[in-house]
Amino acid sequence: MNKQKVVHVITNFAGVGGAEMMLSRLIQQTQHECEHIIISLMKTSEVYADALALCSSHYALGWNGLNSFSVLRKLRELLETLAPQTVQCWMYHANVLTSLATLKMKNKLQIFWGIHHSLASPKDESISTKVALAFSKFLSKKPEGIIYCAHSSLEQHQKFGFKNNNSTVIANGVVLEKYQSNLKIHEPIVIGFAGRYHPAKGYLYLFETIAKLKDQPIIFKIAGAGANLENPEIKQYFEQYNLDEKQVQLLDQVSDMPEFYRSIDAFLMTSITEGFPNVLVEAMASGLPCISTDVGDAKYIVNEQGWIVPPRNADALAQAILAYVNSSIEDKQQLKHSTRLRVEQNFGIERVSQQYLAMWRQHR
Repeated sequence: MNKQKVVHVITNFAGVGGAEMMLSRLIQQTQHECEHIIISLMKTSEVYADALALCSSHYALGWNGLNSFSVLRKLRELLETLAPQTVQCWMYHANVLTSLATLKMKNKLQIFWGIHHSLASPKDESISTKVALAFSKFLSKKPEGIIYCAHSSLEQHQKFGFKNNNSTVIANGVVLEKYQSNLKIHEPIVIGFAGRYHPAKGYLYLFETIAKLKDQPIIFKIAGAGANLENPEIKQYFEQYNLDEKQVQLLDQVSDMPEFYRSIDAFLMTSITEGFPNVLVEAMASGLPCISTDVGDAKYIVNEQGWIVPPRNADALAQAILAYVNSSIEDKQQLKHSTRLRVEQNFGIERVSQQYLAMWRQHR
């Protein structure tokens, strides 16, 4: 069987973001169907050594903005030499530079854009992203298709002015074997939260919610870079609400997330903006019902297997947590089963990678 040659152009294959992790999983899952090649506009990282090892070749072009013209020329030369059947782009700058690099190219390449970004507030984006968005709007009809990682993202970008008749949503997939349900229910109940310390993650509402429940028999575990008492804002929340470190456990950056999920009973997300929140899928793959704000694709992911409340509403979050805490053991066990099943049926990497393959093949 002839493998399909797929070149992936990604803005930077060095950060630990949703797009990078999805690309890495996709390569590992489809190595037998495709010959994969990665062109990172900026850098590649040892973090993705496993995926890079499975590629027939990989390149890092050292793009820094100032050298855009030479990087465009390098990218064009590489794509002409490699002559792939399919080019899959990942993120705005890769979408734009690939489309510009292939303008008036003799051999027309089948190019797909990949969008892994929420566009809830375009005016708040960085200057670099605003420039990429302006170009994207102008070029959006050129690719063969656009793959969005979230339904909310597709709607936001179309409203912004992206026009492409072949636009679809393919969710980020998880490696199901990595996450196992822990059937034990802790006593007292443990509610977990994971997210770096950033306004978008809704820490303000997280602590307001915890303060409302501090007299309840509930332990909160908070994971994420910056979630420690050396952070003056976190320290201030502890003092303001008179919180106890035994009840509200700050774990900072956690390296073993599957182990973290096994140590809790339900997962809490208080974000005020998201695109496709991977943490919800990971938590549900671990058999955890989720209590989440209605942001990005949270409602689509959680479906009927948890609680969705309006963002910036600590009262609603606290009530949803109590609804879970006060449910029967049987209901809690049933939720463990149904959350895992929801992920198996919709968000496993096997299923998601088949959607990518179908997209690439339908236009060959």
